[in-house]
Amino acid sequence: MIWTAVAVSFVHFLFLVLVAQKVSTIAVITAGVALAMLVPGVVRLAGATQNTRFRNLAVLLMVFLATSWLNQEDRFDLNRTSTALLGMTIINGERGAESVTDGVILIDEQGLIERVGSLETIKVPETYHRIDLPGKFVLPGLINAHGHMILPGRDRDPDEDPPPILGLPDWAVSLVGWFMETYAGEKVALWMMANNAERAIAGGVTTLRSLGDPNFYDLKLRQLIENGQRRGPRLLAAGQLLCVTGGHAHQIGQVVDGPIEGRRAVRHSLRMGVDVIKIASTGGVADSRRIGEAGELQMTPEEIRAIVDEAHRKNILVAAHVESSQGVLEALREGVDSIEHGAELDDEAIALFLNNPLSLRGYSTLHPTLSVGWIMGDLTDAIRNDPQLYIIYRNGEEIRQRMTTGYKQALEKGVHIGLGTDAGLVDHGTVWKELKHMVEVGGITAADAIHVGTLATAESIGVADITGSITPGKFADLLVVDGNPLEDIEALSEPYLVMTEGIVY
Repeated sequence: MIWTAVAVSFVHFLFLVLVAQKVSTIAVITAGVALAMLVPGVVRLAGATQNTRFRNLAVLLMVFLATSWLNQEDRFDLNRTSTALLGMTIINGERGAESVTDGVILIDEQGLIERVGSLETIKVPETYHRIDLPGKFVLPGLINAHGHMILPGRDRDPDEDPPPILGLPDWAVSLVGWFMETYAGEKVALWMMANNAERAIAGGVTTLRSLGDPNFYDLKLRQLIENGQRRGPRLLAAGQLLCVTGGHAHQIGQVVDGPIEGRRAVRHSLRMGVDVIKIASTGGVADSRRIGEAGELQMTPEEIRAIVDEAHRKNILVAAHVESSQGVLEALREGVDSIEHGAELDDEAIALFLNNPLSLRGYSTLHPTLSVGWIMGDLTDAIRNDPQLYIIYRNGEEIRQRMTTGYKQALEKGVHIGLGTDAGLVDHGTVWKELKHMVEVGGITAADAIHVGTLATAESIGVADITGSITPGKFADLLVVDGNPLEDIEALSEPYLVMTEGIVY
């Protein structure tokens, strides 16, 4: 029995090596000693020990220490120092605000912005750590209101084959879902999610809202980031989204059928510690199994109303996956706070976006996720020859047109619009491309796009009191770039420096 325990423990140890990719010297030495116990000669020598119980306990102790040391990730330094950023152009993030040249931003030891001005108006205390940024441009860190941390989306050319996650057969999805519920699956999931979080912050994202991940793992990732064990943006987590039997994302969601189950699922999610509730009220593209399924009504108005009411009782926002006009209307009528994706909007929908008495704040917002509309790319031979991929392609083309039309209508009517990419299906590190789509599709200026990607989205997801603009009293969530994004939005594609809560990434 003792040797079985040792063998199992080392399978665990080696698995952690492959997943964590961080091994301390002490862990290696201790593991080596324990591993030697599996060598026959050493076993015979150990067998000569009179006190078998002591010998067995010693071996188990070595294995325990080895795996424990391996599990203790190096923590990033969360200690802050008073800092001054100097000499750059400051783009505030507020609509219509003038840029400040030869700028100065003072940041205190809590990571809060202390003062904002120019070299002419602010004298930098000698005790402050200085970061000189002549010729650079600083703006608030980007905010992504819609991501999935478990999905490893990557950019690709339109003529490349679609990502392998699309078109998986049901049995494969079920197998992955089963694996994710195991101990090994959790380790793999958190490793993947942490990598995606690092990609996001490296791309200039300082706040990210996760809208649906398996087994509430995004809450665990949030804790790892807050503890300094992983680098990543400020994470607002929805945990498992809410869906209906056989509905969109049922593979990773909490299935609710009826208002009572909806309320129960919200209460469970709140007990787990979520920051937002996500529902899938219509069918989606990525897991569609027939042409026309994306956008079909799935949740009933009664189910949506119960979920929204229960969340709002605790001042929690509700985001709804919606990909049809009727779906948008039904979700807004029941008080949903944000529409994710969207579709063509009629007069009633526009009116409810602008003035929604059942929403938590009296209005609702749109996150059009234009980036994900191009996920399938061109109609390649691989898509043509795969019936499942062809269904997804056809549905995706239809939904892209709906989202684009809805976005243009929302712009024209003054609907509150925020930045969301559906990251995970697209790259976590190229959120700036969503702003580029907004400029090209909607004809807005780069300045307006920056406002959408910062303060407007902070307002949309309920964090404008702490981030979204370069304002005294807010956290120093900042993105520094070489080029002028007011002239070319693609300047955001190459961050020079990213700061979250006063800590440089």
